[in-house]
Amino acid sequence: MLTHDWVVRERYGPACRVKDLEPTPQNTRSRDFNCGSRSEPYELKSRFGPFHFRVLSGEYRTMLTTIQESRTPNLLWLEYARPDYVVRNLTVVHRGLLSESAIVTRRSPLSGSARRHGWLACYIDLSQIPRTGRLDMARAGIPSPPEQVRVDWRSLGFLEWMAPTRRGWLADVLARVEELPNQPFALGSAHRYAMRHLEDDPIRFATGLTLSSE
Repeated sequence: MLTHDWVVRERYGPACRVKDLEPTPQNTRSRDFNCGSRSEPYELKSRFGPFHFRVLSGEYRTMLTTIQESRTPNLLWLEYARPDYVVRNLTVVHRGLLSESAIVTRRSPLSGSARRHGWLACYIDLSQIPRTGRLDMARAGIPSPPEQVRVDWRSLGFLEWMAPTRRGWLADVLARVEELPNQPFALGSAHRYAMRHLEDDPIRFATGLTLSSE
């Protein structure tokens, strides 16, 4: 609740020019805030200390369905320090670069005697989300200039017009490309990281991203 109230007081909408994010009614599923007239959805995840390799999310099958149907919220990752609960970092993750490959399950379904039997928890694998889609709204306690955050957000606007399978392919390839050392990158290199998407179209400029052969 403390971190939720902090976001209400201190943060703005990265997808539009509104001053504040609007909180959703209590217990709204997979959505904590909306962003102005665009009704861009956001879900808040907060914790003491840094997020490392994965972030606990919701139910596995439900999460996959929201990605497939383009209903995934953008993610706000808030990291705070104790004992004074000072916000250290706040990152917004563009939902267009959250692919099915980033959703993993590490727990067995709840037993038949449980109230939510069959419910299967999932995690978001941070290594599967390209850095391109993770924008700093605050880093080391210092807020980022709102206008720069919005410029960076608008640069990802083309994702809204892509089919979910294309966005998933793009997110997976970008995540792999960003792991490569700083050296000339050839189009052929991307093919080696796209094998899981062979059932979809191969790499084409129609994806909205131009990769130049060297």
